[in-house]
Amino acid sequence: MKAGIKHFLRYPSKDISNMSDLFVDNFGVKKKTTLSTEELDKAVDIYWERYKVFGKLK
Repeated sequence: MKAGIKHFLRYPSKDISNMSDLFVDNFGVKKKTTLSTEELDKAVDIYWERYKVFGKLK
């Protein structure tokens, strides 16, 4: 999962987005990240810990 998030943030594309075509057509695809590899790794780790649902669902 983390690898997929990092790949999308480095190379955003409509083809690999999980958003609906209607949403992407209206709002577009995000711009490529400007974070360094280390900064991106750290940001994804923080995001993952904050928003992961594994182990929280009952």
